[in-house]
Amino acid sequence: MIWWVLALSVLTILSYLADVGLLTFLQDLKVPALNASILSILILLCTAGILARMLVMAKKGEKESLAERINELEGRMKASQQREE
Repeated sequence: MIWWVLALSVLTILSYLADVGLLTFLQDLKVPALNASILSILILLCTAGILARMLVMAKKGEKESLAERINELEGRMKASQQREE
């Protein structure tokens, strides 16, 4: 995740420098079909990567908490069965 954030930071700085006019060669690089600069597309892709990574990690965390809850309930069930015997 840290690599995505670092890449996004670098692209944002480059985009700012291109907007200010310090990096004029980056202003000329455009994606023809989208009529956007290549930096804008790369920033969008990095942001989408960060979002996807966050969603996957959240889903994974949700699965882990559910697995812990299942184990806890199974332990209670086994304990109650042993008391009945």
